[in-house]
Amino acid sequence: MNLELLVQAVANGVLLAGFYALVTLGLNLLFGVLEITNFAHGDLIMIGAYATLWLNRLLGIDPIASIPIVFLLLFGVGLGVYAAFFKPILRAPAHNQIALTFGLSVFLQSLALIAWGSDLRTLDIPYVSNTISLGPVTIGYGRLIAFGIAAAFTVGFFAFLKWSKLGYAVRAVSQDPEAASLLGVNVNKIYALVSGLAAALGGVAGVLVAVNLYIHPYVGVELTLKAFSVVILGGMGSYTGMLLASLVLGISESLVGAFLPQGSGLAPGVAFAIIVAVLALKPEGLLRR
Repeated sequence: MNLELLVQAVANGVLLAGFYALVTLGLNLLFGVLEITNFAHGDLIMIGAYATLWLNRLLGIDPIASIPIVFLLLFGVGLGVYAAFFKPILRAPAHNQIALTFGLSVFLQSLALIAWGSDLRTLDIPYVSNTISLGPVTIGYGRLIAFGIAAAFTVGFFAFLKWSKLGYAVRAVSQDPEAASLLGVNVNKIYALVSGLAAALGGVAGVLVAVNLYIHPYVGVELTLKAFSVVILGGMGSYTGMLLASLVLGISESLVGAFLPQGSGLAPGVAFAIIVAVLALKPEGLLRR
């Protein structure tokens, strides 16, 4: 086995894992607090990617500089989605929630298709194509920037949950909304905050999509599947499990792409193989909530 190729593949997998963790963070948060399985999560990421694209093309704003704008924009979208769609189905059966979020996903895809067409779009960012060499490992600036931003937002999110008053309230509502309400927590406002925050984190992931991938109305579909793969592997609602599962998925895809014949075509199927294996052998995932 080529040792340098192995080290390169593992390094690429770790960088990819950081992106997957950010993609999954909002989905996991929404399920952990509202217990809603949001099949439209990837489509919110898609909206973030298009917002980044048009902020760059119309106003000349660098994608990295657009992160606060996209974050706030998607936070507002998340609040609207909660008020219009999530709030009425909070106590509905799970299959009703799944049907609604799946319908929302199709609606957002159709809306993007009407507004922007099906063409693949990219951002022309000169510094993204540059690389840096660390021993035997060569890393593209685009992936390195994506990993750094993903890591910063993931750490910031955990710090928010652990040390802020709002974070205490979110955790309390996640554990027992009735008890939290009796202690003075406005559960409805926490639900709205969580929906907005989940969408905003998806928006930041959309910025990273715009920097490193093609943008099109269906880019969110694959990301939704990746996010569900991570959540299922790590354990629904488990943040530690999410980080571990992101590493497993990212490194697995990278190794398959590097060492198997036609591996680049097989790598996306790793997520589906993981879903099947985990559901068959350990349905609760690597770590419990």
